[in-house]
Amino acid sequence: MPERVVREEAEPDETDLPTLVARLEGKCGQLDADVRPEDLSALMEIVHSLIAGGLALNYPKFAELASIIEVMLRPVADGEERPTQEFSDILQDYVQALKRLADAAPAESGPARSVPDAPVVEGRQGHTVFLLVGDAEVAAELEHQAAHFGYTILRFRDLAALTGGLRRECPSAVIVDLAPGGAGLALEGAVAEVRAAAGPDLPVLVLADEGGLASRLRAARADVSALFVKPVDMHELVDGLDVATRQEPERRFHVVIVEDSRTQAKYYSAILQRAGMECAVVSDPEDLLDVLAAQPFDLILMDMYMPGCNGVELAKVVRQMPVYESIPIVFLSGETEIDRQLDAMSLGADDFLTKPISPAHLIRSVTIRAERARTLRSFMVTDNLTGLLNHSRIKEQLEIEVARTARNGSVVSFVMLDIDRFKAVNDTYGHPVGDRVIKTLARVLRQRLRTTDFIGRYGGEEFAVILPDTPPADAARVIDGIRKTFGSIRHFSHGQVFSVSFSAGIAAVPPVQDVLNLAGRADAALYAAKRAGRDRVELAEGAVRGDM
Repeated sequence: MPERVVREEAEPDETDLPTLVARLEGKCGQLDADVRPEDLSALMEIVHSLIAGGLALNYPKFAELASIIEVMLRPVADGEERPTQEFSDILQDYVQALKRLADAAPAESGPARSVPDAPVVEGRQGHTVFLLVGDAEVAAELEHQAAHFGYTILRFRDLAALTGGLRRECPSAVIVDLAPGGAGLALEGAVAEVRAAAGPDLPVLVLADEGGLASRLRAARADVSALFVKPVDMHELVDGLDVATRQEPERRFHVVIVEDSRTQAKYYSAILQRAGMECAVVSDPEDLLDVLAAQPFDLILMDMYMPGCNGVELAKVVRQMPVYESIPIVFLSGETEIDRQLDAMSLGADDFLTKPISPAHLIRSVTIRAERARTLRSFMVTDNLTGLLNHSRIKEQLEIEVARTARNGSVVSFVMLDIDRFKAVNDTYGHPVGDRVIKTLARVLRQRLRTTDFIGRYGGEEFAVILPDTPPADAARVIDGIRKTFGSIRHFSHGQVFSVSFSAGIAAVPPVQDVLNLAGRADAALYAAKRAGRDRVELAEGAVRGDM
């Protein structure tokens, strides 16, 4: 009897996506609570081949979805959890989505090809501004004022020199004087040449003799960032530079996921983390309050049904605490009855997402809710005129920093600042000019202090600054440098030029141990500076002094 030859099925190439997905579908169909470790190992190998295949074919959407499936399967493959029916149903949904992507792979997918090098413009240099202005007096004044706010002005004699400079270096912004007395250029042509040399994203600000609707429409159609009418208010121009060159730091959303299934929790966490969010996972509802107390969160993503405590009950607990009233709570559940969803939302939730949910839908829903909540909170805690923390919020932050200092044995300095003779500024030049002076000081403080420091408008012309991990002598040196900068800024009003100063008082923890005493000592030091002649920085009695 002839020997029977057993032929093993040939392993498909990793770029044969449809065949690999078909194998994955078959293996996933065999998943149950008694699945063997060797079957799970084979399943994970297929998933890894799919990820590699998507990357090799330059098909990132496919590789991303395969990676999400890998995250879903990992706790099961590691023996941490057994697959449930809910898990299998969700997994099959994603396998079917992967199958559709494999069948619809774009024709241009294939091994990544090299392309000829494109002209490269260097990334923006911090706070360098190219200036094309014919009026030497305007140029000199702008250079003087802008320097106080961290801008370095490089002046060019004509458009040809400017575009040549742009091809060598890309600044933070360009200012062009279109008026006949300046460079005398046509708006559209000048902007087009700047764009050709530096690319479409560079902010362009223009100075013009006329600012009517027609001129501003032309500027808008030429994609000009801002138009200023001569004679230019230098503070408004610096404001325009701030807006045009502002690079907001990355603001990651912080989400806490309350889910008793570790598989589901890891799955949701992986999706949100891939979207740039930071996630904390709570498997036991009893741990939620401790997690919320450890750091601020932008949103709570909560399973509706959990053993021992359901989502509605847990939402009620969270809403009982005023500090957490503004955190959005989003329920996740297989519940499809609209009335039950509405009942759940009436008891403390802000949104209801039905399982299974696509990654794109989850990311979009969480982002919208978190962004909206963060925006509303910013209105509640910031000062309308300056954008700094308001009185209540800076006092709350001071309490937090003093408590932190008591825990870890560090030091925090607290500064009270007050603009000198501010009533005379308002009486002489008017309240709009006074507001501009306040905004100027706010801008200088933001410019010169660290991102880890806290700045608030305490009220009127008074400001407060919290400097964590900063001894009082170091704080005094920093604030005194800011005092000198602020005092050298020239302010303009109806042809008049004036300058303004401020006085400051500084106290620290230690030796002070409580917030009330700390604020009182800083305030007393401030008024000591006023009595000593103003325009100076004073340390509270008992603070360690240093050379300023």
